[in-house]
Amino acid sequence: MQLHDQATATTGDALQRLAIIEALTNAMDDDYIRTTLAWPWDLLAVDCIAQSAFYEIHQKGAFHLSQLVRHPEFLEIRAQQSIAENASFHVDQNARVFYVREDISTVSRPGNPTEYISNRFFGRVDFTAHVVGINDFDKELKLLSRVAKSLGGFVSSNNRISVGQWLRFHSVALPVDEESTRSLIDLLNFAAIPQIADTGNYWQLLDAPETSPYRLTAENRAIIRRISAQLTGNQMPLADYFGASLVLENAGSDKQPHSLDYRLQRLISDARLLDETGQNYIDALGWFADESGARASQPFIEQLLIAAVLLDIDAEVDTANTRFGGFDIYSSAHVQRPPAAIRSGLEAHLIERCNLHRLIAPLVAELVLAGMAPEYLVREIPPSLKVGTPGWVILSQAVALAESLVPGASRHMTYQQLLGFSPVSGFTPQLKELHAVAGIDPVVTWALMNGLIQRDTDGNLSLEVINTAIDAYNRHVESLSRALGAINRPIPRRKAIALMELTADVPECDPHEQLVKHRGSGGGAGRKVSVLDLYMSDQLHTQDWGRLRGRDIYAQFPRLKDLLPVSDLYETAIHNHYNDLKEGLSTTIRYVFSQMVESDRRFIEKGRLGIYRVEAFKPHHSAGSIPQATRERTGRYGVIICAELNGVLVRCYELFPLRSQCRTRIELRDTVGKFLFAQEPVGSTRSNFVEDNGILDTPLDMDAYFKNSVPRSDATSAVYVRKIAEFEGSLQPGLSDKPMAYFDSDHIKAISDSIAQQHPFLTEGELADMGRDSTAQELASEKFDTIFNALLNLIIPFKECIEGLSSGVPARQRDAIANCVMDATVIAFVFASVPAQVAKAVGKTASLATKLLSASRIGARTVASLFNPVDGLPTLINGGLKLIGRGAIKLAGHAVTSAQIVRGQLHRLTGANAYNLPRAIDHTGAAAQIRKSLDTVSLARVLFKDDSITALEHVVARLSDKNIPFPKSADPAELQHLFNTAARDAALQQQNVQALGALIGKDSVEELISATIAMFGVRYTGETYSATKYAELLGDVAEMETKKAIFLTNHQQGLLKLDLNKAPYDAILPEAVFNPRGFTDPAQRAAAWMVNGATSQASDFDNFVTVLREYAGNKHSLTDPAVITQIHKRVAPEDVGRFRGVGFETKYGSSIAGYALMEQHLKILEATHQHFDKQLLAAVIGFQAFGDGNGRTASALYAISQLRAGRFIPLPRDVVDSLSGIR
Repeated sequence: MQLHDQATATTGDALQRLAIIEALTNAMDDDYIRTTLAWPWDLLAVDCIAQSAFYEIHQKGAFHLSQLVRHPEFLEIRAQQSIAENASFHVDQNARVFYVREDISTVSRPGNPTEYISNRFFGRVDFTAHVVGINDFDKELKLLSRVAKSLGGFVSSNNRISVGQWLRFHSVALPVDEESTRSLIDLLNFAAIPQIADTGNYWQLLDAPETSPYRLTAENRAIIRRISAQLTGNQMPLADYFGASLVLENAGSDKQPHSLDYRLQRLISDARLLDETGQNYIDALGWFADESGARASQPFIEQLLIAAVLLDIDAEVDTANTRFGGFDIYSSAHVQRPPAAIRSGLEAHLIERCNLHRLIAPLVAELVLAGMAPEYLVREIPPSLKVGTPGWVILSQAVALAESLVPGASRHMTYQQLLGFSPVSGFTPQLKELHAVAGIDPVVTWALMNGLIQRDTDGNLSLEVINTAIDAYNRHVESLSRALGAINRPIPRRKAIALMELTADVPECDPHEQLVKHRGSGGGAGRKVSVLDLYMSDQLHTQDWGRLRGRDIYAQFPRLKDLLPVSDLYETAIHNHYNDLKEGLSTTIRYVFSQMVESDRRFIEKGRLGIYRVEAFKPHHSAGSIPQATRERTGRYGVIICAELNGVLVRCYELFPLRSQCRTRIELRDTVGKFLFAQEPVGSTRSNFVEDNGILDTPLDMDAYFKNSVPRSDATSAVYVRKIAEFEGSLQPGLSDKPMAYFDSDHIKAISDSIAQQHPFLTEGELADMGRDSTAQELASEKFDTIFNALLNLIIPFKECIEGLSSGVPARQRDAIANCVMDATVIAFVFASVPAQVAKAVGKTASLATKLLSASRIGARTVASLFNPVDGLPTLINGGLKLIGRGAIKLAGHAVTSAQIVRGQLHRLTGANAYNLPRAIDHTGAAAQIRKSLDTVSLARVLFKDDSITALEHVVARLSDKNIPFPKSADPAELQHLFNTAARDAALQQQNVQALGALIGKDSVEELISATIAMFGVRYTGETYSATKYAELLGDVAEMETKKAIFLTNHQQGLLKLDLNKAPYDAILPEAVFNPRGFTDPAQRAAAWMVNGATSQASDFDNFVTVLREYAGNKHSLTDPAVITQIHKRVAPEDVGRFRGVGFETKYGSSIAGYALMEQHLKILEATHQHFDKQLLAAVIGFQAFGDGNGRTASALYAISQLRAGRFIPLPRDVVDSLSGIR
């Protein structure tokens, strides 16, 4: 079920996601895991991948726990309990400590016995009682328990974590059964949205928010159009003016040498490069007028020019419109047309009506659709998908969802990616909400296109009409889903029915208990048969069977003899299933009819119809009617329909319901149709349909009728045809121009019902035989063998199904039952147009189609929440506007919050690049910048419009209360800023943070907390951390930093008291090890040591020599942090400015804390001390003041100090490590 592999994953989060997918998939394929451990997500083990979001927080707890379990008293207890030194431990959120072992289950993958999979799972033993009383252990466990809670339940002493805690960390509900587990795998497989460039959203200026200083008001639009007219002299469209060089380059060429994307980017860049083009607009608009202020960026100018191009053609252009320049993208005339045809129509309209050059029109069409209807730009749309169908609604909803997260992203996605993304929309509350909001407009557009609703005389849509549209769509989808469900539902099983009845009526009886025959005739003496098999074979009630010894089973369970006959229960279940199957087949036929072109729909609706089944030709010599049909000679997967309209027009169709296909051909009419009419009676004006006939040379593909294969057009066959139904044309007003009304018409339903009733692809008896689950006794009978072989030869597509059901192998029977009908009939549900790749990854095609259809329905609560009069929203939607579309954020303020939450969730779940909105334009006004400069309490009062907020505690409490929604009018960026500053300020008030501040200084601790907030990136909309919990987490981080700071400080101060000319600090590195080239110059020897023998390998010899000679020859103080920083910049330039965060599995802490500690320690070093060089090296490496490059910097300082004293003594690596204290 994996679509992505290790080769395409680059980030830590992406690799972590793949590890989780693999663990989930393997667990699903391991019966031992599923049956023994149930749904073992807190036991299923995976590696914690470095640099993932989970790792960044887990590592600090993991390192602390790994240090804790090496406590001397703890080690003594471990030895007493015979626990190995390399054993791992977990601490949970309740401060319990567990000794953990890992077990493994290895099995062959189902369906592929040569491929083996392994699942590793934790076995936890509570160890808490053993550590009670260890000094400070309770306090440490409480600290770790808080970290464990933030990590979904556990902290591990190594890098092994559970799948369950990773899911909780990402606010994803744990799956509880097979279906929800596979849905989770779908989420992880398909939830990635591509990141696009800052200019990838072409409509950033046209779709500017109301608060933007660059909003295109009516006045601004008029100014832009005026400048455009000046540029072109009103002689040509602005797009042609900008694209003149493109036209010139491609003059006379029918085929464009470059892609459309390339040519569009050329058009935009050419426009920008024209003399002062962008500046003309900017000056006229009065933007960027402050000479000392910011200037317009290149992306900004490009967005302005895109807007100018579109406004030049249509002054009212807007994302909410469906009409551009007089062309209605969603006209009812476009129903059931391919999207490519509509796009071509738009391009032709731009050429003919808007006077665009034929080479420029496709580029403008791309810009138009990118904002108004991006679903038309999705890649690899299947040819079967038509506009105005439920399948198009599903795609449009998926596009709207993707666009609400990353505007402009959907045109970079394939149909497969978007359809795979759609079913995961219900996995988190925010994603579900966003999908619901994004789903309304495609549904209402569908209803408008199909004529199911109308605008009022003013062109408006009332909420009542909107609800009518939604109800109509929901009913239509429910009908299709019900049909899918009926055809896709596994057939009833006699054994399952018997077991259910037996255990329900006599729950105490073991259905698998073996009985022997005591009396009666018919044989069987001495043979053991289970209670269940006896019940299935209608022998249990005879009381001829009993136990070999012990109490009489009928005396113990008297109700056994009164159970309802299984045959009656099974017959009822099969009958109901068969009726549902026919109803589903009828609905499928109705849908196929409704998807035909209008003229064919008219023939089926208004024509006189003769419907014929096809039978294999069998030569016979008797005169009269054709031979009596047999089931094996009847093509069960198709029928021929001959339609006569107005007494003279005739068309013939081949209908294949399970392929959702109805096709007509002229040769079919000419070679088959003429044999379906009898001679006209004298005085009659029309012919009658024959009852049957034999036709020797027909353009019919018998495999399509008998095997449900794709019908070929070049096949010929000799056949019999037999009439199964005849219909007069409908006398009601025609509906062929309204596909959905056509689908619901009584006449079309009657035709479809008749075909499904008279010509089902399975009979009720065949269904009963397929699900009989025969007992061993029945399998041995000649009667069953006859039935089995007949079925096997008769129903070719079901061959594997029947063999599986009768195999006696439980696993094979289970798979056969689950896939018995659908996998064989290969239904092509064109209304969902499910790509094979998605269907393979998600499940069966029909199952996914049902999911997609169900997910596309709109709930009444969604509409009510979107158009809430309390919010001041209109009760009428202007006729010229779409409801929401890309404007979802405009009408539903809460969707802004949902979009931000989902962006963060998907980023961390999928490991994609951060889903930052593409921003060529900063819409933030000066007022917002001023507000961000306020203190935390003042900013909260302004954003929440609440004067009762007077203290930091009030701000934190308000941000942490999930029951109070965030104000819709507030800028999300400002709310995030408030959340960060509130968490920072609250953390700084905590005792453990202040304790760290006492060690590294107030300024440094504030810098560290702010940098940690930036690194963790917790969102104010997130579920894992409230502001309160976030501040607590920051406090825990500070506490761990404090422990490291104390350790490092104690080590460095201890060194000052030691004689560093004694072992182990007096060793000298042999010359041959570090100086293979035999340098004699001291600076060169020292540089060779830095390259070959110091703390790390760094091949920058010449640079090192230059730095050493320069500083050895000057008098700069080596205890000056500024000098040390400058040397670091010289010897490790690639590491300048790099920040090392908190929580790494090391003895040292962050680079901010390290720098502060080093700075303080340098004050007590004496440059004249005999061990100054070693003390300086130890301090710079030990405190790890820089993000990286500390070893090179320390080595350089040591060498400079030595060279100033006229010597150079190379130190071995182990001496350097001992001095630093961090190895």
